[in-house]
Amino acid sequence: MAMQHHERDGVAAVSRARTTYRNGWHPLNSAVEVEPGTWWLVGQYDNRYAIIVLLEIGGERGYRVVTGERDPGERRLVGYFRTLRGAAERGHARWLASQARPGGINGG
Repeated sequence: MAMQHHERDGVAAVSRARTTYRNGWHPLNSAVEVEPGTWWLVGQYDNRYAIIVLLEIGGERGYRVVTGERDPGERRLVGYFRTLRGAAERGHARWLASQARPGGINGG
């Protein structure tokens, strides 16, 4: 059975996109779906820095984010999220935080 859509559905989707989406880059743009329901966030040199997995817990669907180390034992939980967009944002923020030295500007 084919899905049936009305023209107004497309117009409404465009209207929502114009009011809720921001122009420019988003961490979701660095997501590569390696298999259905699993995304890797990758940097410019294809280094994986986070892994996002679609899952279902207690009848609710969401996303689990962990850091992207090759050894599964070294990966750290970033968190659980209801949206892929939110999961990508937090995975990216965690990676950015790992790139900076802790402490003040002068290392104090």
